[in-house]
Order: sequence, then structure tokens, then C-alpha cells
Amino acid sequence: MWPLRPDSADPDLNHWREAAARFETVPESAHQRLLARMREYFYVGGMPEAVQVFLQSGSLSDVQDVQRSIAETYQDDFSKYAQHSDLVRLRRVFAQIPRNIGRKIKYVNLSREERAREIKACVELLNCSQICHKVVASHGSGVPLAAESDDEAYKLIFMDVGMVNFLCGGRWNDISEASAQILVNEGPLAEQFVGQHLAYLEDGKPQLHYWIREGRANNAEVDYVVAMGARILPIEVKAGAGGSLKSLQQFILEKKVRQAVRFDLNPSSRVTVAYRARSDQTSSEVTFELLSLPLYAVEALPMATSQHRCETGIT
Repeated sequence: MWPLRPDSADPDLNHWREAAARFETVPESAHQRLLARMREYFYVGGMPEAVQVFLQSGSLSDVQDVQRSIAETYQDDFSKYAQHSDLVRLRRVFAQIPRNIGRKIKYVNLSREERAREIKACVELLNCSQICHKVVASHGSGVPLAAESDDEAYKLIFMDVGMVNFLCGGRWNDISEASAQILVNEGPLAEQFVGQHLAYLEDGKPQLHYWIREGRANNAEVDYVVAMGARILPIEVKAGAGGSLKSLQQFILEKKVRQAVRFDLNPSSRVTVAYRARSDQTSSEVTFELLSLPLYAVEALPMATSQHRCETGIT
């Protein structure tokens, strides 16, 4: 079924293929059911009380009551750490982070009424308490990714995709019938969903990175980059079944990596992508292996990483 033959000389590629193999033969009917359950997860999220209520009652209204209670509890707790003026600011930032998922953080987008250093302090506090997690820009040239990170350039993901949806005012009908035309934050929800799973690839405090190149005419951004053993793996997240690979191709060209991952709504596939790329005054052909996995299969990536480490002895 795969368009490429296994390469027994490259154990890393074999582990790569094993990671996708479990999804290779998923029937279309099962694929559609899994997508439907994934959309349920976008709404319910993974907060234990919300999950328990949904399992017991099946009531989405009850789920939102729980999410409302969770949000209010967090905001009430802020009074333990902040004075009145700081408390208002902290609550405002808490409410704005879910509306800025997937964007490079500019403090003016979190509050137009406060100074940047005050908003930055709020973000740092929420990040330290793991209410949100930073996705820090890295040059992505090698491991460890943090060695080439730019701490002043980062995105944020929230604690839970269900809470993101609740705080953005999302309704079940919006998510269950989502398309690029009717759900404006479907892309951020997908990026949040993948990010909160990637956040715990490693033991300890989550460390997430992405890649960005900014310029007048050649902007590019790859949603996430992770270390897979000694290799760098770029990851694109798509909320639909299609989308451009332009930024991914630019990363491949600059960093000369061999594999990339795309999460979207399609069944799994693995293909060799070949394209002509221009660098300065020259043009050359670039090829890489693209593994596409459905969004619900995000946990296949930690499995592949774990296999690689066990086989190679990397710690």
C-alpha cells in the first residue's frame, strides 16, 4: 500500500514506518467515526471532571457547566497571587490566551490597556502555573532545540482544548459541523489539540518549539518542531483535508532534514515529496518523506520517538 519500499539499511526510517502502520488499514467508516470522536474531544476536552460528567450523563450542557466552574475556580484563585489592579489584568490575559492560539504573541493583542512588561509578567505567571504553555521559536538546526531558541518569540497553547473552546464561546453545532468556512478558529483548535499532546513527549515540564522566518517577502512558519533522537522533525497541523506545504518545504530546504509530519483530517499516507527550490541564484531539487497522519493519531508520534530511543540507546 505504501508508495515507498522499506529501507532495511535505515532503522530510523523503519521505526518511522512502523509508527504509521497501525493506521494504514483503518477502514473509511472507522476513520469517520474516529474523526467524530475527535470533534467531541475538541468540545469536551480532557479535564477529568468534564470527561467524567460527559461519560456519566452524555450531556454537553453539563460539560459546559463544569468548564464554567473550572474557569471561575482558576480566576478566583488568582486573588491569592495578585492585588486588585493586577487581578483584573491577570483575568483579562487568562481570557485572551485562548483567542490567540497559533499566533506569535504580541502583548498588545492580549491587552491594549496595559504596558507590555505588565502583560509579560502575567503570561510568565500563567506559564509557570501550567495554565498555558509556551511554544518557543527555535532555529531548528540541531538538538537540543532549546539551545537555539529565541525566548522573546513564542506562541501559546492553553491547558486544554475543551477549555479553549469554552472560553471562545464555541457551541457544539459549530464543532460538529466544522469546516473552514463556518468555524473560524478550527485551525487554532487543531493546533491546540496537537500541541497539548506533544507537550508531554518528554518527562517533566513541557517544552515546545516551532520555527519561524520573518521577512518582507519570504515569511514562513512551521507549527511545531520536535527532536526525534538526534534528528529534527518538522510538524504541520491542518484543520482540514488540504493545505499548502510551502513553509514545510522551506524548512526542509534550509535544514536539510529527511522527514516531515503533517496532521490533518485525511487517512494516513506516506509519500516522497519532490520539488524545485530556489536558494540565492541557484535552483535545486529537494526531496523528503512526508508522513500524513489523521489528527486523532497524534499519539503515534511519541511511540515512534520511544522506539527510536530504545533501539539506538539515546536517552
